[in-house]
Amino acid sequence: MADITQSNEATQAPPGPRSNPAWDQLVARFEDLRNFGSAIALLRWDQEVMMPPEGNAARASSMATLEAVFHSRLTDPSLGDLLDELGSDDSLDQDQAASVRVLRREHDKAVRVPEDLVRELATTRGVAYQRWVEARAADDFSLFEPHLKHIVELKKQEADAIGWEDERYDALLDDYEPGVTTKEVEAIFSELVAGLTPLVERVVDAADARPEWLSQPFDEALQQSFCASLAESLGFNVVGGRLDQSPHPFTMTVGPGDVRQTIKTEPNSLLPSIYAAMHETGHALYEQGIPKEMINLPIGQVPSLGMHESQSRLWENLVGRSRAYTDFLLPRIKERFPQVGMVSPEDFYRAVNWPQRSLIRIHADELTYNLHIALRLELELALFRDELEVSDLPGAWNDAMQRHLGVRPDSDANGVLQDVHWSSALHGYFSTYTLGNLYAAALFNKATEDLGDLEGDMRKGDVSRLLEWLRTHVHSQGYRYPASELAQRVLGEPLSSAPLLKYLTAKYEALFA
Repeated sequence: MADITQSNEATQAPPGPRSNPAWDQLVARFEDLRNFGSAIALLRWDQEVMMPPEGNAARASSMATLEAVFHSRLTDPSLGDLLDELGSDDSLDQDQAASVRVLRREHDKAVRVPEDLVRELATTRGVAYQRWVEARAADDFSLFEPHLKHIVELKKQEADAIGWEDERYDALLDDYEPGVTTKEVEAIFSELVAGLTPLVERVVDAADARPEWLSQPFDEALQQSFCASLAESLGFNVVGGRLDQSPHPFTMTVGPGDVRQTIKTEPNSLLPSIYAAMHETGHALYEQGIPKEMINLPIGQVPSLGMHESQSRLWENLVGRSRAYTDFLLPRIKERFPQVGMVSPEDFYRAVNWPQRSLIRIHADELTYNLHIALRLELELALFRDELEVSDLPGAWNDAMQRHLGVRPDSDANGVLQDVHWSSALHGYFSTYTLGNLYAAALFNKATEDLGDLEGDMRKGDVSRLLEWLRTHVHSQGYRYPASELAQRVLGEPLSSAPLLKYLTAKYEALFA
């Protein structure tokens, strides 16, 4: 990806007048916090990608120490005093005022959580991740159960310490989607699921048998190299990032100029790694698109995980699974993997969008994906409403899969143990995937309206105009505005399930129903 030239004049301004000592102090304090955050991120990345299993206990202890120090710096009363002083300073420019607002929010939440709880959560999370890896490999939930139970209890303590009005889950959701409530999310999901369920019934029942060519040996080293070249072709700056493998794909920013992606290849399947690469590249492009002059400010981050997921889902689905882009992609795949040489463009397009009642979320098609998220939201709500015990999760998971998707997991590895999130104490995260899908559909519609003929671009593999549009309207804004306000500014309307439902209905009924 080439260096980014921002068109927004606000992002061209320096971070503020040098004559404001309080502002200069705040920038220095934030740089200190960012450096600790980078060290923590690097240890987490290493744990999931490189670290030998026997290093897990020591790593958990190291991360607990660093997170406790980070928490201490963030909750320092003198930082609060500095934020109070700047909060009443009407000479601040837009980005300065937004930075004070963002750091004020983070400080105020953090001061409510005891340092001992921060340390215990970090230690427990570090150990739980390795137990999850082992439990998944052994298909044995009991290996992970006591660690998850401890995490859930600690997250309840954390939510209660932060405080909430309507219900405990609000405090957890607010970590990922600031300002959004459980009530609002449930309403969105209710509307979306009501629209998706009959569509899934019509389309899945009408779909042909699963194409046989999807399941055959594909060299994993070739998959990895192909995905690396694919990421670069979408605009990923390889000088400022890397692509590796991990048990569960993810993207993490270690620091400025260091954005790391992972995928997971499979020996007998090709498409999961390709679309994981497109998904994670969407995240990485967002991180690499935040202006350099914002990186050292509190607003040099994304406004919400839902907005972050909008970028991954947009590139994976709205671009990657479009007929125009699959026509471009197929010949490149055939060059590396001649065993798909007999696949026609039409058959390939149908295959990458083939609908099924699948067990695994990350392999789910666009049509059924949000039903996977709906069941996870239901289970998390039940856990934090004290309506479900951790020991009952496997059965509750299987029942929810049967209810939402009409299939029942054949193992815990393909059921309750499939996601990394709970081992990392990311309760409240899952709903952001669906919020991201809603944002993605609306953003892609707006980009198409503004730019015209994106299909022609994608058929040539040229995504530069789309990327520049996203850079201007989304990436370059950082956390200048809350996600809902940013969406309103770009789209001219609030978030709704209508654009996604319209897109999915038109696409899948034309393909299969």
